[in-house]
Amino acid sequence: MATPAIIGVSALVAGLTARHFMKRGAMGAADQWVKGGFRAKMDRKEAVAILGLKDGPTLRNKIKDAHRNIMLANHPDRGGSPYLASKINEAKDLLDRETKR
Repeated sequence: MATPAIIGVSALVAGLTARHFMKRGAMGAADQWVKGGFRAKMDRKEAVAILGLKDGPTLRNKIKDAHRNIMLANHPDRGGSPYLASKINEAKDLLDRETKR
């Protein structure tokens, strides 16, 4: 009779502990998302964030690969959002234009 009660209490404690760490962001999942929506006119900082890159001298070499990987996951033909796909393409185009100068 005591065994089911111990298992139940253990599961409750484990769930509450996991919830506590998820709210604090200790598991790192909450830190990867940017809060807020898209800006009306995309700038370089937003484009770099959309493609998941870091601004620097090697940015030009990484744009194509980052765009490809993100589009594979978000393409409308594979169930992705057409709006997100357009924003990803806009980010690539903006960075391509700026880095060719």
